[in-house]
Amino acid sequence: MAETLEFRIRLRRGALFSLDVAEGVPLSGITALIGPSGGGKTTLLRALAGLERADEATVRFREQTWDAPGIRLAPEDRHVGFVFQNPALFPHLSVAENLRYGARRREVKSYDAIVDALDLGALMTRGVADLSGGEARRVALGRALASNPSVLFLDEPLNGLDTARKAELLPYIGRAVGEAKVPALYVTHSATEVATLADRVLGIAGGRLTGWRSPPARLRAVVTSVTGGLMRVRILGADPGQGADMTLPLVARMGETVGLGLPLDSVLVSTSDPGRSDASLCLPATVMGTSGGLELDVFGQRVTLARGGPHAVGARLWLSVLRVLPRPD
Repeated sequence: MAETLEFRIRLRRGALFSLDVAEGVPLSGITALIGPSGGGKTTLLRALAGLERADEATVRFREQTWDAPGIRLAPEDRHVGFVFQNPALFPHLSVAENLRYGARRREVKSYDAIVDALDLGALMTRGVADLSGGEARRVALGRALASNPSVLFLDEPLNGLDTARKAELLPYIGRAVGEAKVPALYVTHSATEVATLADRVLGIAGGRLTGWRSPPARLRAVVTSVTGGLMRVRILGADPGQGADMTLPLVARMGETVGLGLPLDSVLVSTSDPGRSDASLCLPATVMGTSGGLELDVFGQRVTLARGGPHAVGARLWLSVLRVLPRPD
């Protein structure tokens, strides 16, 4: 039986925003909390963690009461691992010391599995100032997990990173959370992050919960036309023997043709099949020429990328599209 985080929270911030929510969240795997900016995602997460004081709150996790009339458990006593939008690492400590800080909070003796899952071994002696944005995010997640939390809250942990860095980090997040066997609440705007990580999705807008939904399905599709940055694809269903694997940022039915926008900075070219990746779409392609850029045949459609490469005519390539955008017909 899944553990449940049950809450009833009301709070008001001036005349412009109020949060009024009640739900029981099954905390097995990763639950994505999605909604528009200013909708209450971060406020709800902070209120659950005890970082934001609510006007009225009843919160129970497992058999423990976190909030109730006359009761307000301190944040450190809720055993929540919190990953903020900003990594919030201690700048005067090394990576190893940041991780040890997390472990000391709960007297955890070993967190080697987390170091391995996040590939932090080579970073342990570095200072925070020497980390890239992606490395800092991995360390922040590692520090939160090193404390052996009862539940993990992630507030847009990839915020501020470019598309390629986000795609690199998603497998680390899924692997580390799975290794730690900790339930998680994950705040995001990204359909790709939801499709890659989430076991279930809870919507919120205007300070009110909008209900449960399923993560976007991985479907198979074939490209029917490409014009500039617009591609049209026909949905085949889920048969792995047909078409290309993709995650749609919209709802589509089998047999339907939909338009998708292709941001030019979101296409990666590889010489081997990446298999099941975190890309929204992975397309097999054949090199047709390189004189005017990289000219490719994709499902019988001619696609030209501005950047070329040492690829022979007839060579087999794969295009990983990290992000696609819905486009109306």
